[in-house]
Amino acid sequence: MTKTMFLPLLLLLLSAAAASTSVSTECTVSTMDDYPVPVRREVYGDGRIFDISHRYTMDMPSWERKDGLGRFLWLPASMKNGSLANNSLMKLPTHSGTHVDAPGHMIDRYFDAGFDVDTLDLEVLNGPALLVDVPRDSNITGVDFLSVACEDHLVSAHLEFFESREVILVEGLKLDDVPTGIYNVHCLPLRLPGAEGSPIRCILIK
Repeated sequence: MTKTMFLPLLLLLLSAAAASTSVSTECTVSTMDDYPVPVRREVYGDGRIFDISHRYTMDMPSWERKDGLGRFLWLPASMKNGSLANNSLMKLPTHSGTHVDAPGHMIDRYFDAGFDVDTLDLEVLNGPALLVDVPRDSNITGVDFLSVACEDHLVSAHLEFFESREVILVEGLKLDDVPTGIYNVHCLPLRLPGAEGSPIRCILIK
């Protein structure tokens, strides 16, 4: 009889996390033509829901790009130029911003076998989570950055997690302004057969 194991996610927050832009959570309305002004929020439901995904910008950190991600969004079909609708084109590395790694990211036999982001277990990516704030002088450190390890241990750390295929790596989470505690985490990667990584939208719900 097969025993099913549900693996809760443990989110580690560095006390000196990567800086992010503070955005107001208040909704405002413009007096100009009474058009509503869009507000980009980080917190919803009076502090019940936290968006822990980074916003994609041209200057956000990106692997092997010293000037940041660069331009990744175009508008080839524009209503201002006579198109019936606005339709954007997006091009960016799959391991940009807040993203998830599949086992095939650094283990080639898993890549050839088809262990891509479309095979990741959504029960692991959606479930109970504990967010803890680890002091900098502790022996346990979570990396709130582009990867789970510093450059010197980049490959070995990934291989340790990927080999069993039981741990799913979500990297680049935005946790610096989120209170510690118990949450439900919800992370959904794109369904990209053949891709070893994917941008992912993650939220925490109290």
